[in-house]
Amino acid sequence: MRKKKIISAYFFLILFSFASIIIKTYVCGKIKLEIVDSDKKSIEGKIKNNVKQFSQKKLLVITNITNLEVTHKSFLSLLSGKEGNYVKKVVHIDKGSTSDRNGKALDGGDGKAVGCVNGKTKNGESELFGKIDHSLYDGLVIILDTLDDDIITKLNIDYVKSFIEKKKHIFLSLNRVNGKIASDFLNELNLNVHGNNSYVYDNFNSILLKRGYFDGKEKVGKAFYSTEIIENTPIIVSILKKRKQCILFKGTAHSVLLKNKYYLNVLTCPKTCVLYDKNDNIMKKRKQGTDLLLVSSIQLENNFRLIFSSSSDIFSDLFFSLNKDNYKFADNIIQWNLKMTGILRYNNFKLYKKGDKEKKDFFVDDSVLISIDLYELNNSYWIPYKENDIQFELIKMEIITRKFFYTNKYINSPTYYKYINLPKEHGVYKLHIYYLRKGYNILNLEYFIPVRSFLHYDKSKKVKLKNYPFYFYIYLSLFCFFIITLIILFDDSRCTSEEAKKEKMA
Repeated sequence: MRKKKIISAYFFLILFSFASIIIKTYVCGKIKLEIVDSDKKSIEGKIKNNVKQFSQKKLLVITNITNLEVTHKSFLSLLSGKEGNYVKKVVHIDKGSTSDRNGKALDGGDGKAVGCVNGKTKNGESELFGKIDHSLYDGLVIILDTLDDDIITKLNIDYVKSFIEKKKHIFLSLNRVNGKIASDFLNELNLNVHGNNSYVYDNFNSILLKRGYFDGKEKVGKAFYSTEIIENTPIIVSILKKRKQCILFKGTAHSVLLKNKYYLNVLTCPKTCVLYDKNDNIMKKRKQGTDLLLVSSIQLENNFRLIFSSSSDIFSDLFFSLNKDNYKFADNIIQWNLKMTGILRYNNFKLYKKGDKEKKDFFVDDSVLISIDLYELNNSYWIPYKENDIQFELIKMEIITRKFFYTNKYINSPTYYKYINLPKEHGVYKLHIYYLRKGYNILNLEYFIPVRSFLHYDKSKKVKLKNYPFYFYIYLSLFCFFIITLIILFDDSRCTSEEAKKEKMA
């Protein structure tokens, strides 16, 4: 019996430790705000970005597409920044061996692939995981033709997850999926592709119907156009005012196994689109139309970002040449994935009494001003962020107040502000700002406000009329104490009684 209790306690200890690690890894960490001087002015207008985290990247590219540097040359050029090429290594994986861009073999050393079973080598580690240190890179780009079980033997899920745990970013695209292990690999990333070797097609928006005969017709025979692109987010920036962007697509469809707040449907199928199996038969019991995802974005609580496209062909030079919108679309999602867009930052948090900026002590029912500056990263510049949906909460044991900030009407001002009255009960209150807008990083800010009640010796106290009886009794007690003291000091009744006793004895 005692042994069972020890085993149970040990089991719950392990479970608690594992849960703590998961929460620490994936939950958005709270940032403690610091108050700045109330006279400090906000920086208005555009500010040049000098933060290296949002301007310099080191990317690892993994592919099984033959001649990727030729077929997807323009796509790789999009992974280059103003300060140089972001791609630091390109690793080619296939059924034979694994090699990098310089031709150096990443195999057993004799030119033959290391024996792998279920994604691991004989030594128990993935071939790729053991050879390339993930800490050297800021992001992972995986662009594949077919994701099958053999590819998974070289690409361990633990290696990919290491980028998630370090809050880096992943770009993943493929044309088709084949095999249960490959499907399980995607499920570990909260992704699900509908069927093995399946594909989506729309006869009413077919490229052959729209364009007719052209060179390269056989390579895009099952391609179609889709205008179902996400709007009103920083992911896709539309430069076309007269018409919507139209993306040429060829590949399969997928779904995301997460809550809606963690992902966005960047590109979906048209209403007339259906899903086909490898034998060209319609998969009737599957999703259809706009329910079929083509490109999606994921952002977790720790601000990790993932772009998943169920087509790698749409990023090829052929598709870029056939449809110019594909190039702009690819540029937009890459910029978002690399955290070049959709980034919010805060500055100049202020909290002070209305009409009294110097004193930092807060009392019950004080009127205070809360203000904070917010900026958005756009084209390598920080610009004022302007939205009317930013709110804050004042929390003790439960939420006491929840209100929205006001925005400064001046277009170049980044300031959000709000006047509030502090609660009428003393205690320590938490000011919490949690902002989750799809397409942007999550802001999770907090500040603790100690609120005092007035004491009788506070010179700055403002006694309300209803509290005057309390202070009346205080002063009355002092007056009575003074009177009693005087009576005791000047009372001679004791002396007269002693003299009377002496006279009787005489």
